Amino acid sequence: MILSPDEKVRGWGCSKCKGEDFEEGDRLRVLRNCDTEENQNIAWDWMPSLRRCPWSQIDGDAWACISWWSEYKELGALPWGGNDIMSQPNFVIEVIICCTELKNSIELEKAERRTQAWQKQNAK
Repeated sequence: MILSPDEKVRGWGCSKCKGEDFEEGDRLRVLRNCDTEENQNIAWDWMPSLRRCPWSQIDGDAWACISWWSEYKELGALPWGGNDIMSQPNFVIEVIICCTELKNSIELEKAERRTQAWQKQNAK
């Protein structure tokens, strides 16, 4: 699950983050800012604060957490079974809350940028 509405990002990858089948993506590592700590913005509308390829930033444990949240939101499925979120271990509840807050933060940031653009346009 990725928060991007840009379907092309889901196909991104390189040999470092997705294995040998994605060696073709290695030529784009510089453009995607995968190997540097520099603060370059690759200017995604869906998450302007992310300054590097999303795959280079997310490890296996984080993907597991994102999967729990995604499956809960989309399917109502919980990682330890059942249908009551309160019966889950605390760390699962914390993951779901954290992912929800991150999603809300990103959506708020995007809405604020749209409002600023609208105000700027109307000021002309």
